[in-house]
Amino acid sequence: MIDDILRSCEEWFIDEFNSDDILSPEKMDMQTESLLSYSDEVILDTSDSSVENISIEELSAFNIVDVFHQLLDWVIPDNQWDVGEFDGFGNPVENSQFWQQQRGQSSCAVVAQTSVFESITGICIPEEKACEIAQENGWFDPEIGTRPSDVGKLLNELGVPTEQKYNANLEDIADALEKGDSVIVGLDANEIWNPMRDANSAPIEQTNAGHAVWVTGINTQADGSVKIILNDSGNPNGKMASVDALDFLNAWEDYSNFLVVADAPEQTISA
Repeated sequence: MIDDILRSCEEWFIDEFNSDDILSPEKMDMQTESLLSYSDEVILDTSDSSVENISIEELSAFNIVDVFHQLLDWVIPDNQWDVGEFDGFGNPVENSQFWQQQRGQSSCAVVAQTSVFESITGICIPEEKACEIAQENGWFDPEIGTRPSDVGKLLNELGVPTEQKYNANLEDIADALEKGDSVIVGLDANEIWNPMRDANSAPIEQTNAGHAVWVTGINTQADGSVKIILNDSGNPNGKMASVDALDFLNAWEDYSNFLVVADAPEQTISA
């Protein structure tokens, strides 16, 4: 009977995760709840004869999510990190005060730039005004967001010089953070919000969902793993969000390791 439940839930789960929708953190929680509800329905719909040899204790201990992860050889990486023990590159704690959650569906690059601008100048520009400026100049489209070639142009308009680079690496980010510069990257949202690994701990490719985040730190953990610290405006828990370097690199590679470095200018123009 358990095999039948798993088979039914497997079909449901694959259909859900083959969707082109971005799996936001909230949606991931909803998917997990839905999977649990679906598995309960399958168990309840099973005829008495099929469960006569299975005890109530076995059914109550049956964790469909855990078993299903094992069935598919998926591993959910642990992205916890100890803020108090940070000794890496960047200033994630200091910069966390400038994190904000975006209101627009596609305004991640605009919000990343205004957050960086506020960290440099102390001037806060409302998201709506920043989007209006960017849209008037052709750097932002409410439907599709910001093209990589236009990331940084809002900062330039506000007096902050930036440099774009493709095919960058973690050393480029570390060097910029060590100098006190700010770093924005383009990557796949799905692979940092819901990273998954196969049985060999290799990151699993997911449907691409373009996103921009502000990288505020790089830190090596006691176990030797490297965590990338982000201010992610698209995640309600995006203040000092941590992503394992393997998953970050997997997501970053999907967008050609695109990088924008913002330098603190000598002068800035007020908004």
